[in-house]
Amino acid sequence: MRWWAKGLIGVGVIAVAGYGVIKIGGPDLIYPKVDGVNYGPSSISFTDTDPGETIGGTVTLGRAVDETGVDMYMVHWGLEVGEPGVQDDAGNGDHDGDCKGFRDTGHVVMSMVDQGGTPITMEIPKGTEVPEDAVYFVAHTIYGGIHNLAKCIQIPIENVVETGS
Repeated sequence: MRWWAKGLIGVGVIAVAGYGVIKIGGPDLIYPKVDGVNYGPSSISFTDTDPGETIGGTVTLGRAVDETGVDMYMVHWGLEVGEPGVQDDAGNGDHDGDCKGFRDTGHVVMSMVDQGGTPITMEIPKGTEVPEDAVYFVAHTIYGGIHNLAKCIQIPIENVVETGS
């Protein structure tokens, strides 16, 4: 077999394997589950105080019921899953939880477990642009460096835009 044919076959095998990891194996192969008893944030809210097309304001998280082993709390941009709209999204996230779009997005804000107060408050700077496909704020805990994707909570991003009268 010629060298270029072997190269094409190798690239094809890698592409198929990568697709399988993401689509078939899901997040378990990339983001392992947290072992043992674990908890996520108990609540999430966001108040947008930026009057323009961008957002800014306070994200408030309720602390986990038991913080034993929790390193930090993290909030991500979350993508829609399933059909357009949020009606079919519940329970269709990573690890069969409600975590939306974690693999595709960066984090927005985070707080170490010993910071942030009770409840935990974190500020998103005014002028923050929401990524094009983001529709949720998704919050979860991190245990020993492992993202606790089975215990996420989310809320739709509501951008308050003031219009002139």
